[in-house]
Amino acid sequence: MNTKYIVSQITKAAAIAAVLAMSSQAHALAFVNGGFEGYTGDTNTWNSAVPPGWTTTGGTPDTFDANTTMWGFTWAPSSTGGDFLHGIGMQPFWTESAQQLALDGLVIGQEYEISFEQSISRGIGSQADGFWRIFFGDESFDSDLMAIPDSGVFGGWDWQTMMFTATSTTQSLTVSAMSATNNWRTDIGIDSFYLGEPGQNPDNPDNPDNPDNPINVPEPSTLALFGLGMLGFISRRRLLKR
Repeated sequence: MNTKYIVSQITKAAAIAAVLAMSSQAHALAFVNGGFEGYTGDTNTWNSAVPPGWTTTGGTPDTFDANTTMWGFTWAPSSTGGDFLHGIGMQPFWTESAQQLALDGLVIGQEYEISFEQSISRGIGSQADGFWRIFFGDESFDSDLMAIPDSGVFGGWDWQTMMFTATSTTQSLTVSAMSATNNWRTDIGIDSFYLGEPGQNPDNPDNPDNPDNPINVPEPSTLALFGLGMLGFISRRRLLKR
């Protein structure tokens, strides 16, 4: 094989690897405070307050924590601890939601992961199962349905992972509490929210890079570097055979 050809192919592979490696860091999203922290008021009351970085878009969502026990609620810390967002779903006439408006830094056509923990509790007035409806740009997805627990029993935190494709460089994100039964009330929580490159949420146990997940899928840049190494190895073997 022509030595110049081999060098040319190795150079091309190196360039591709460099581009892939840099592209993962070239676009920084404006998303903030996925842990719903920063509220300094009373979390054991209907505070009608969302944490910094979030804006109320429907109803009066609250900032709760594991010690929110008023109205007979039973909660527990998520895997990341601290505060979380509570929402009441009782559509069609009452739906609580929060938003991060005009998040920029997106790449049109690129896929993004949205993952989070969700929970449900029964307090005075709670009646129904519930789920979160996530809006990002032109797309929306519903989380898994959570069954309402018995009084005094916490329903647990459950991880959800969704994939969205950007249709604009700037999109808004909305989380909306939804009841499984119209006109019946559900009380649900959301925490540990992530928006970014797929597989890069260190808290999500479903992601391949999480140490608790035995499955390990290489990133594109890793695959490119592996291909570069294999190309060099094959080329060297062919030169030795000449």
